[in-house]
Amino acid sequence: MLKKIINLLTKEEIELASMYWKNNKYNMKSCTQSPNSLATYSNPLSEFMLLSKKPIIQEAVGKELLPTYSFSRMYFKEGELLKHSDRPSCEVSVTLNIYADKEWKIYMKRKDSDKPAIGIVTNPGEGVVYEGMKYDHWREKYEGQECMQVFLHYVRSKGKYKDYYKDQRIYFGQNEK
Repeated sequence: MLKKIINLLTKEEIELASMYWKNNKYNMKSCTQSPNSLATYSNPLSEFMLLSKKPIIQEAVGKELLPTYSFSRMYFKEGELLKHSDRPSCEVSVTLNIYADKEWKIYMKRKDSDKPAIGIVTNPGEGVVYEGMKYDHWREKYEGQECMQVFLHYVRSKGKYKDYYKDQRIYFGQNEK
C-alpha cells in the first residue's frame, strides 16, 4: 500500500510547524541512520500530529490504527536516507513534508516484488502512507539546503503488532522506553 495524501496539514499547520522546526533545530541531535541530518524521537509537536492526524490516516488505510510513535528529521545539503525497511512499530507509516527548499523524492520498493522502485515527491503539508516493513525506502542525497520531515507510525488495532501501541512506552511524548 502506497498512498499520497494531499493537504494532510492545513496552511496554518504548515506555517506553525515550519516556524517551530526552524527554531527547534538546535535541540535536535545528529542522526545515525541518515548522514548530514538531525533527528528527534517523540517530539511534542510531532506526537500531536501523530494523534490528531490518525483519523485521516485510518481513512486512507481503511483499517483502525493504534499510534506508536513519531520521529522527526531535518536534512541538510547532501543529507540522505539510507535504504532500509522499518521495525514492527512502523507497520503503517507516514512521511510528512513540513518544508523543503527543493523537491526531493522518497523511493519505495516493495520487498516481495520485482517491480522497480517508485519515486514520490511531496510538497509541504503532503504525506505518503506506506507499510514500513513491506517496503524498502530511501532518499538520495539532498540537493537543497534544508528539508524537514516528520514520520508518523501506527499499527493495525487488530493486527499482530498491536502490542506495539505507544511503541511500548507508558505515555505519548515519552522520549525513551
